[in-house]
Amino acid sequence: MKFIKQGLLAAGVALSLGAVLPANAQTTVTVLSHKVHENVACGLVAGTTGGDVAGEWAKANNVTLNWVTGNIDPIHDRLGRELSLSESSVDLAFVINKFHTPRIAALLEPLDERIAAEPIEILDSIPEPLKKALMHDGKLTAIPFRHATTGLHWNKTLFAEQGLDHAPRTLDELLEYARKMSYTRSDGTRVAGLIMNSGDEHVAVLTLLSAFGARLFDDDGKVVANTPEMIKGLSTMAELYKEGVLAQNYATMTIDDVITAVQNGQAAMAIDPFARYAVYNNPESSKFPGQIDVVVTPSTVNPEGTAITEIWSMAIPRNAKNKDLAYSLMRAISGKEATIRIALNANGPVDPTAYSDARLQEKLPYTEAEARALRIAQVIPSSFDRSIEAAAIFREESQAAVLGLKSAEDAAAAMQARIERLVD
Repeated sequence: MKFIKQGLLAAGVALSLGAVLPANAQTTVTVLSHKVHENVACGLVAGTTGGDVAGEWAKANNVTLNWVTGNIDPIHDRLGRELSLSESSVDLAFVINKFHTPRIAALLEPLDERIAAEPIEILDSIPEPLKKALMHDGKLTAIPFRHATTGLHWNKTLFAEQGLDHAPRTLDELLEYARKMSYTRSDGTRVAGLIMNSGDEHVAVLTLLSAFGARLFDDDGKVVANTPEMIKGLSTMAELYKEGVLAQNYATMTIDDVITAVQNGQAAMAIDPFARYAVYNNPESSKFPGQIDVVVTPSTVNPEGTAITEIWSMAIPRNAKNKDLAYSLMRAISGKEATIRIALNANGPVDPTAYSDARLQEKLPYTEAEARALRIAQVIPSSFDRSIEAAAIFREESQAAVLGLKSAEDAAAAMQARIERLVD
């Protein structure tokens, strides 16, 4: 009994000093993410065909994956707390670009040296604006994984009722169609010509304004809100709202409101991410399955159109315990084949070349259009710590202009001045 006790004591001391565990012991790698990332990486959604890409890596590397998931704000709050510790319990974190601020990025592992030694297979194919948004002090601190890029969804049945047989190809046509498609159907349903999530988000509204050439920031991160293009865009939107073309609950319209309106035929067009196509055409919830198509939003300044994207990326905390394994997982789910398989699980692939794969083309009829949109998509900068406040200011001032509470000129000027104070 004495020898058993001594043996157990010795084993305990060895473990407390960080002795190597037996070869068959598994390491746990903790991943902090939105639930959607676990779903697509592991193939958890019924009907998807990409399989468990992350699970295959875990099995090959004798790893147990511990997915800690939540909604956007809570997981980024958790990440902020984890990064402040001497050692984080999180090994790999998924970060949405609007939270990739200098304060957060400074606490993430720079990846350049790791990439040089063990390249990320799709890195060169990822559009430069997506990678630029994830730089800090000249180094890449995260790898893009998922994008949500805006397109223009349109209802072919409603268009046909008004004598139209194709999506708008120019901005002038978009405005003309939006007005023509604001009508009352024979069953009494009132149709708004154009809607978007304008109550609690800003990406769709900025997409429409970018069609006029308006931007919040230029390529160098300088605030450029007070321009003739922004004023023109806001003035036009105010006219559309006054005419009843935009939804009359414009100031409070959420994504759930947009989905309901499109599915029920209460909207003819909607600016929303391409991936919403599946929801809009779901035969179990939509009155128009197979009748809602999506195209690149037309623009006056770019013949290819306009789009804005939000991106989720993978990052390793500087204070993580299992950095090598985290990077290995990052590489595994960023391979070309892995990217396609995860896209088959309903991910938005950040590699535009993935859309040329026959498996994706068979599954998603909008692959060509989304690939074009991704190549031209703008990423709203988060290169200053108060970028979330800047988005709130944009919503407040743009809503004031659209609702007629301010002139477009005053709203653009206020937007410029208030956001500049955040950046300085």
